Amino acid sequence: MPINVPAAWENTTPKALLDIVTLDGSQNKLPVSIPLMSGCLAAYAAIQTLDHSLEHSWGSALIFGLASAAIVGVSTALLLPLYKSRELIVQSITALAAVGAAIGFASIILHFIFAAALPPPLPTGRLVGFLLFQIVIWNVFAFAFIYRHARLRMIPAFAAAATFAVVVDFIIARLLH
Repeated sequence: MPINVPAAWENTTPKALLDIVTLDGSQNKLPVSIPLMSGCLAAYAAIQTLDHSLEHSWGSALIFGLASAAIVGVSTALLLPLYKSRELIVQSITALAAVGAAIGFASIILHFIFAAALPPPLPTGRLVGFLLFQIVIWNVFAFAFIYRHARLRMIPAFAAAATFAVVVDFIIARLLH
């Protein structure tokens, strides 16, 4: 049975963000809005901080959250003009931050589920890390999807997304450990 939603729902920002998170739509449907971009970056930083705080100190987690949000914004702002997509910078950063926040929230939920299902004396940290690696893969594919819609070709889009994941999830996370 189909769900009846108002016709205006199809043209709203929440619907556009949901479509991006589920890889059904592009950032082109988002408004070019600095406040929306700032809000999504703040949400992304907050969720990354919370996610990182599950296994690290609050200071380290806060630095991680802020650094990862800065990397999303700065790297996208530097990358898109190289591909003549300057007009998509705000929408792309908004989409990347929103997707990153959604993926971070899923990671937090799964972390709690796995931690409850795998209590000590099991090597819970290692098992949770192994099981949550798929979140990193989802992040790479989602970011590549967004970069593809910002006119990057397939290989540069995946390279940018994979580089982001390696820098944030492995290098910065390890440096702040």
